[in-house]
Amino acid sequence: MALKYKLIVSDLAEDELKRLSHRMSKNRLIKLREKILKTYINIQEMPWMYPRLYYEKKTKTDFRKIVYQNYIIIYKIQKNQITILRIVSVKENYLKPKLLEIY
Repeated sequence: MALKYKLIVSDLAEDELKRLSHRMSKNRLIKLREKILKTYINIQEMPWMYPRLYYEKKTKTDFRKIVYQNYIIIYKIQKNQITILRIVSVKENYLKPKLLEIY
């Protein structure tokens, strides 16, 4: 199946993944990276299947999120392109307007 959407992973998302994985065992890191790569393929095939990101009294955003174990992948769909914006821990307050306003 040909993928319809070009996928871009932001430098910030890559940096966050490195930071989050810094204290993981090698095996756990390999499994996490494999799952994230599979998730990227799913996003490219069916970007609309994941829920929109809401915050403050159900204010809808243009962002979507995927929750995997203790991590949240935040992305945005624009025409034929999907941008992975953030990969954050579920413990972080990723809904702070400051964290998303650059997008």
